[in-house]
Amino acid sequence: MNNRINTKKSFIYFFIIFIITNLLFLGIWFKFGVQSSIKQGYNQLEKEIQNDIIDNVEKNIENNNQINISKLFNQISTKYDLFLIVKDSNNNIIFNNTTNISQIEYLMPYIISIDNKTYIVSVGKANEINTVYITKKFMTFETLFTIAITVLALLFANEILLKPISLTINDIKNYKFGIKPKKRKISNEIDYIQNEFVDLTYSLEKEQEEQNRIISAISHDIKTPLTAIIGYSDLLKNKKLKKDEKNKLIEKIYFKAINIKDIVSDFDDYLLSNKDRTYNYISISLKEFFNKIKYEYKDDLKEKSINFEIINKCKTKYITIDIGKFNRIFSNLISNSIRYVDKNGKIIINCYDDEENIYFKVIDNGKGVDNENLNKIFNPLFTTDKSRKISGLGLSIAKEIIKMHKGCIKAYNNEENGLTIEFFIKKGLDTN
Repeated sequence: MNNRINTKKSFIYFFIIFIITNLLFLGIWFKFGVQSSIKQGYNQLEKEIQNDIIDNVEKNIENNNQINISKLFNQISTKYDLFLIVKDSNNNIIFNNTTNISQIEYLMPYIISIDNKTYIVSVGKANEINTVYITKKFMTFETLFTIAITVLALLFANEILLKPISLTINDIKNYKFGIKPKKRKISNEIDYIQNEFVDLTYSLEKEQEEQNRIISAISHDIKTPLTAIIGYSDLLKNKKLKKDEKNKLIEKIYFKAINIKDIVSDFDDYLLSNKDRTYNYISISLKEFFNKIKYEYKDDLKEKSINFEIINKCKTKYITIDIGKFNRIFSNLISNSIRYVDKNGKIIINCYDDEENIYFKVIDNGKGVDNENLNKIFNPLFTTDKSRKISGLGLSIAKEIIKMHKGCIKAYNNEENGLTIEFFIKKGLDTN
């Protein structure tokens, strides 16, 4: 946007140029139109006056009459409706019929010789003599000039506004039929809007691709256990089985159903973490929260003989959190560790604080993550486990919840070749 031309400024510049150009053309018109017309008229008048004087002089010579200078110039001034000031060679006024020189539009002095005597004649006309003629010429010129500028303004407006708008409208219409719009070089606001529209289409397509990817992942993950459930149900329905065999099939169906439920729950949590921004922050005892975590995963940890330890060095007794969502963070992290920690492994939670933040570490000695994938594991649907694409939602959900608690999360491999997830949240969140 730094290099674009502001449309409003463009029109301001255009009208400034229009005014300057108009004044320039008016000056040129006055110089070469008005003044040249006046000069041409006076040149013609000068010739006629000279011819009249010569004719009168010749007639007086033929009739042997003495030339009356005052009478001669009085006749000429009356005939041509002129103001005349006639001076002899000594600069004495011989004839003068002017009353107010300020009313005279133009004085044109020239030298004339009569009866071997030299006279300086200044000829003038009243201001109103050429007013109508000059006004007509001015109006004609100004009308033609205004028409020309209006045409240029329309062409300018079409090029700067109407044409880009039409192109953008066509791009919007064509996008409905799958034709992608293209960006333009930014020169005004319309081009900027076009580029914003292009970015919006890219975002929509990217979001659509993400939605399709999620749907595909869910479909893939649900299809596998659902197929097994159908197979086990068919065995129960069509075969005579012993009681223990039926119980085993029922148990398998149950766990596959739980598997599907977990997949759907993960997806629901993912949608809520991205769309439902309503968080209910309350103050809770940190010790009470950790005791709840221990109780919730007691059976799962005992089943795999995993050593689970919480080391709380936090000086803060109470933390401000959304309990349900914050519990989901540890649910995802601990479940993820349990999945990859071998029997008799260990999971440790460390907690400490400083003046601003409360820090948590979830450490396991299970399988780590390749270094090139460490920054990707918080992306939706990313997983190193190719058999379950949907498993990548858990860490993405945790990251979003931590973000809403004004915190940040990161992952790295630890010295025991396991994975450490470290995050913090801000103290004193607004509980209103």
